[in-house]
Amino acid sequence: MELERWAELSAAVSAIAASWKRQPRDRHSTALIVRVHLWAALFDRPIRWACDARNWRAATRPEALPDQSTMSRRTRRADFMAFLERVGERLNGGKPAAAAAAAARGLVRVVDGKPLELPNHTTDRDATWARGVSRTSVGYKLHAIYSGNPMPDAFAITTLNVCEKQMAARMIKRVEGSGGYLLADAHFDASWLFDYCHHHGLQLVCPRAKPGTGFGHGYLSPHRYRAVEMLESPAGVNAFGPTLYAMRTDVEREFSGLSCFGGGLAALPSWVRRIWRVRNWVMSKLLINTARIRINRRKGVTTRAA
Repeated sequence: MELERWAELSAAVSAIAASWKRQPRDRHSTALIVRVHLWAALFDRPIRWACDARNWRAATRPEALPDQSTMSRRTRRADFMAFLERVGERLNGGKPAAAAAAAARGLVRVVDGKPLELPNHTTDRDATWARGVSRTSVGYKLHAIYSGNPMPDAFAITTLNVCEKQMAARMIKRVEGSGGYLLADAHFDASWLFDYCHHHGLQLVCPRAKPGTGFGHGYLSPHRYRAVEMLESPAGVNAFGPTLYAMRTDVEREFSGLSCFGGGLAALPSWVRRIWRVRNWVMSKLLINTARIRINRRKGVTTRAA
């Protein structure tokens, strides 16, 4: 399975490399740096492992491999992440295809965050303490907006203490198209976020943090009130809101599918510390998961966790 996914990834890297401008002073192309990083992530190994030619298959091994210091320097450059993003767009079918797919699904998107926890004794200087999975944890967080595409419509990797509502507002600006619904859990219940979503053409739909209570005396967004009417109407009177909101759990299945296979996004390994390494690692895992989904869809497998 790993080689099948590698073939999918390698084809996308080659397609982007054909039009990628190489800096004159670079001994190794950005495409090669990306290949080495993806090879390490695919087998859950450190970057140093992928720099050793003995750890490659003869059919997949590049002619020359960079050393560890070169990889450490080059993966911190902006062009490395830009290349990965272009690979993600290609695996996702391109921006026009992703926009058309979103339109076909009725423009329903889901936003949520996935904690990436580290051991409590970590010495990572970038990791922060905040609410993790049912406890106070230290680490990072993946914020994402999904609409059914293999890759998230928008995502960001931050430290664990960054507010999910603030990150949702930042990601909304990067979501293409307008109109439709954005589903979220009660943690995103804030009038300013309802207004911000409306400004960008989206109706935020999430339950109140304290359902069944009053609205208080502060400012109440009319778009927040609309969401309350959709979700708290008497049973059987308006089934649209509850039926729509039932799709919110899609993001849970997206996150589950991202980590439920060999080579997926499991706990951050010991060699992935500091924010730039976490971002590179998570991005590579998203690409690997996208390659897995594309292969499964060609085979007729429709479940996210397959």
